[in-house]
Amino acid sequence: MKRPRQPYVLLLAAATILLLALIALRRAQIARTPSPRLAVAATIYPLYDIVRNVADGAADVRLIVPPGVSPHLFEFSPRQLQTLQDVRLIFTIGHGLDDWAAQAARATKEARLFPVDQGIRLRTSSDGAADPHYWLHFGNARQIAANVARGLSVSDPAHAATYRQNAVRYQDTLKRTEEQLKALLRPLDDTPILTFHDAWHYFAANFDLRIAGTIEPSAGGEPTPRTLAELHKIIQSQNIRIVFLEPQLATSVIESFARDNHLGIAELDPLGGVDGRTTYIDLMTFNARAIDRAYAVEDP
Repeated sequence: MKRPRQPYVLLLAAATILLLALIALRRAQIARTPSPRLAVAATIYPLYDIVRNVADGAADVRLIVPPGVSPHLFEFSPRQLQTLQDVRLIFTIGHGLDDWAAQAARATKEARLFPVDQGIRLRTSSDGAADPHYWLHFGNARQIAANVARGLSVSDPAHAATYRQNAVRYQDTLKRTEEQLKALLRPLDDTPILTFHDAWHYFAANFDLRIAGTIEPSAGGEPTPRTLAELHKIIQSQNIRIVFLEPQLATSVIESFARDNHLGIAELDPLGGVDGRTTYIDLMTFNARAIDRAYAVEDP
């Protein structure tokens, strides 16, 4: 007489149901596990802040040049290169400011460089090279945001709509801040500005100021006696009483020059990333207010 098969059938059915339940549970766990975010980097702090506003948490954004360091004088350490190993996109300014970023791209597994100057009208310096300090203009910053959104969307199409929406929202915020700062500086239209580093032409154009002269022709480049003599003539002829230094560069030259020419000293910061200047908007606001304060103090 054959044994009844029912217990075996029930056991098999139970095992099958358990297996299907385990598979469903595993699929649910996988669905709940977030996929790794796109890792990107930006060379300088103002660009880093623009990128993180466009990414707004959808991508992991890293800064390459630490606050307080000039990109003109920056050199990679092995440890810094190691932190970029999983980066897929490096946003750059280009035009000689951060050409060293190519070293980072070569040292990573699959990173590519993404210059953010598309659609921006670049100023040509006296030596014929493009002036790379174009981020110091609100109009250019809005274009940078659009370029960043495009770069992120190509590398991470699943979040393309998010990047575009974030860029538009951020551009609106930039525009409102620009209008407020233009109103602040409108009384200083065509005011001559004497700067330490040749970095402020875009900023001056944005706010209808005028760069009368620059002490250092390039970051870290000592001015010649002829340059200093020409600047002395400019100071006298245009009645300049203020010179603006930058916190990332040595100040000994400008302090001596200021004493010799009876100039007051104020500060402009092209990079930020320090207390009170932790966003691009903070940075531009700091600089506009620094100019406003300097000339308010100067007025009788």
